[in-house]
Parts: sequence; C-alpha cells; structure tokens
Amino acid sequence: MRRGSRTVAGIDLGSSKITSVIADVAPDEVIVRGINSTPSKSIVKGVIRDLNQCAAEIDASFSGAVYSSGVHLDQVHLAVTCKDLVSTPLTGELKLESAENEITQEHIDRLLDSVRTPPREGQFALLQRIVQEYEVNETRGVRNPLGMFGERLAVRVQDIIGPEWLLNNYKKALDRVGLAVKSLIPSVLAAGEAVLTTEEKNTGCVLIDLGHGTTDVALYRDGSAAYTSTIAVGTGNFDTDFMQGLGVSLEEAQRIRRGFLKAWININQADADDVIDIKFYGHTEYAKIKKQKVIEIALPRLQEWAQLIKNDLEDSELLASIPGGVVLTGGGCYIREITGFFQHHLDRPVRIGMPRGYSHLFDEFRAPQYAGALGIASFAGRQERDKGYEASFLENIAEAFLNLLARFSGRQSED
Repeated sequence: MRRGSRTVAGIDLGSSKITSVIADVAPDEVIVRGINSTPSKSIVKGVIRDLNQCAAEIDASFSGAVYSSGVHLDQVHLAVTCKDLVSTPLTGELKLESAENEITQEHIDRLLDSVRTPPREGQFALLQRIVQEYEVNETRGVRNPLGMFGERLAVRVQDIIGPEWLLNNYKKALDRVGLAVKSLIPSVLAAGEAVLTTEEKNTGCVLIDLGHGTTDVALYRDGSAAYTSTIAVGTGNFDTDFMQGLGVSLEEAQRIRRGFLKAWININQADADDVIDIKFYGHTEYAKIKKQKVIEIALPRLQEWAQLIKNDLEDSELLASIPGGVVLTGGGCYIREITGFFQHHLDRPVRIGMPRGYSHLFDEFRAPQYAGALGIASFAGRQERDKGYEASFLENIAEAFLNLLARFSGRQSED
C-alpha cells in the first residue's frame, strides 16, 4: 500500500447486479485491488424484495472482491438508489463572537449541527449531507472557512434522506454476512466521482445514470451536487414491455433489447420492414417478425423516459443556471444512438461518462455500468479527506514497517 493511502471497501446495490470493490485510495489516484460483480434478482428498483437472497448475493459479490484483492474489511461504504430518496436544500447561520475571532473546527461543527432536516410524514434518516458552500460575512463560495476571520458564518447544504425502513433493510442484509455499513452513498453521486471532470463539476453539468431499475439525475455546479433525484424507469422497463408485447421470456426480451433496440427510432424509418428472428415463450424454434413491431413497443417507453427526465430537470428550477452539457453513465449507455436521443430531447451536448483515474483495473470494468461501484472508493476517500482522516494505530505501525523495509532494501542495494 502506498504511503498516505488507505484501503476502502464499497458495494453498489443495483437492480440487475451487485458490484463490490476494494481499493487503495491515495490523494492522486485510486488503486483497485479487487472488484467483482454478480447478478441481482432480489432488488427491484432499489428496494429489497427478498432479504435472504439479497444477503446471499452480497456475500457472493463481496467474497469475489476479497479473494482477488487478498484483503478483507468488515466495514463497507454502500451505494444505493431508490425513488423514495429525497434531496433537500438547507441553509444555516452562526453569529461569531467577534470579527477578530478565528473560525475554528468547533465553529464549523456547531454550524453544521444546527442545520436540521425539516420533519416529513413518516420516518426518514440521513444518507448524505453535501456541503455546497460556506459564506463568511458577505463572501460566498468559500470552500473551507477554517482559519478565516469574520462576524458571521453561514452554510448551504444538500441533505439526501431516505425512509428508515429502506435503510434498515440494507443494513440488515449486510449484517447477515458479517459486514457493517460505514456510510450510505446515493449511487448517482458515486458515479459522478468516477466520470466527471473537475471542470464539469465547477462549471456545471447534468449527470444521468441510466440504470436497470431506475434513472438517477444529478445537477452539479460550483464543485458539488446541487440537486439529485430518482425516476422509477430504467432499461428493465423495456424488457417488461417486450415480454408483454411480444410474448417472449425475460431472457429473450433482454436479447431483443440489446440486439435491436435503438434510442433514435420512428415508425417510418427505413429498416422498419426488416425481418428479425425471435423465440416466443414456450417455443423451441425461432419465428420471424418485422422490426416495426419492436419499434411500436419501444417508442412510447422511450418518449416517456425522455419526458420524465426533462420534467425532473425543469422541476429542479436549477437547469437555467447549469451552462454545461449532459454526461450519461450506467448500463443504459449501451442502447444504440442514446447520445443523439438525449441531445435532441435536452438540447445540450451529450457524452458517455467512462470511469477515469483508476489504476490496476481490468478493461472489462472500465465501462459506464461500473461507474457507481468504482466511484464509491473516490467518494469515500474524498469524504475522509474532508473530515480530516487520522490513521489508526495499526496503520501507523504498518507505515513505519514499510518505511523501515524500504530503508533496509536501500542499504542492501548500496552494499
């Protein structure tokens, strides 16, 4: 392990797969030591439907990452998504005793503790608090007020909360395999750490995570997420539509989506009369149908998908203040012509976001569907840096031993 780095473990709970990652997080890079992904059948649109099966799937995924890394951690950062997660903007203010007083960590902690999420119907718990900016006197956009002077200290944060029953189910599933939750991270924020550049975060951009069960949206500006939301429509909805509309199995519906679905389609396109082979449910032989039938089934869902995302962005009331383009990530990026589709509907430049800044990573995992899992390590590392990470006693001993070993090896080479 590199000096100054720390090892973190993360699990991304998705509706189609559960991906586990173990990585060494250094200030300038993330070294992936182990990563493993297994299919998920126990989670539907972010909600656990079978606790025992979910625990077994988590165990299979995490065990693979442990095996490939040779490292076992009993605390993990968990990336989750669900339509019931709520993003709430909040502000707080603290009057300081005198303008000659230096702002200390105690002042900052007191200010953040005073910011409380307003009560909602039902029991909600905090997943993440994103500090967007501080304000010292009338100076806005302060990233870290520690050591500054002023009479007034204010903060603007974004609280992401979720139902307690939902979060408790996540924790219970991990507890059954001997793991504890160190933190809960919205999947879209983890993905943002993996695929967005510093310039995109600072200037402002739209991040859309096209998942299997849900579509997650985040608006970034001034270096952090200003808004997040989840739409309960994903690529899995196309599978359901094909199953019902064509009378095929789930496996066949997924094959049709991957092989024949294009985002940019219309009823009168040139290849609508082309014939394709499909296998109806319960049949052993393939039958032939016109591609137009697939288009007729997919087109209403595509239009609904685009409209839901567009409405969500407009409801945020922040889109006008975001000058940048759209970054797409998640497994939905594999739908053909997806960039042109969203460029047309959102009227902004669109690119596919690929994980960046990760070393020792196999090429198969350098893909948009693994952005959320890889981003957990980056998000957790930045979180610990912001909080002022302190190495444990054992980590200090390990670092001292490595330094001694390096010094000894150096002397041997000189001799």
